[in-house]
Amino acid sequence: MNSNVKRLTRIGVIAGLYIALTYLTYTFSFAEIQVRVAEALTVLPFIYPEAVWGVTIGCFISNIASPFGPIDMILGTSFTLIAALFTRALAKTKKPHLAPLPPIIVNAFGVSFYVTTLAGLLGPKGLTISKIATFPYIFTHFRFLPYITGVAWIGIGEAIATYGLGLPLLYTLIRKEKRNEN
Repeated sequence: MNSNVKRLTRIGVIAGLYIALTYLTYTFSFAEIQVRVAEALTVLPFIYPEAVWGVTIGCFISNIASPFGPIDMILGTSFTLIAALFTRALAKTKKPHLAPLPPIIVNAFGVSFYVTTLAGLLGPKGLTISKIATFPYIFTHFRFLPYITGVAWIGIGEAIATYGLGLPLLYTLIRKEKRNEN
């Protein structure tokens, strides 16, 4: 198979899996305390450079359904891209156990910044203020203690997804790649 076709296929499969896993676990994928199972895939850039785009595209499309609206589409996706790029850079270390660290750190500190502030605005119909007005709202209503609590909870959720699910997946794929080389 042509290597470009293989890379594009991998991007599509990773994005599709990310979307499917997020929607199948919707109830605990979008919350102040969250475990987004799809984040297990964020370790894949460690062995597949194109996975950076797969998880980023998957995250963007998944965040269309986020109760945090365009903010999650823009910021959440940006944090996923940043974490994926750092994970890819860690490939040079040849230490797969480090691959989950960028998604944990970037998302814990980044996503918590807006989720902890906006979570109080969620009602039965979503955000109770204009979704466009939420960017200024985040900066004017930010509180440090809820933020630090959010960092801890989102970090724990990321660790569950990336170390609990993603790292075993990564080791399995590394072994498979090594077998295919022989």
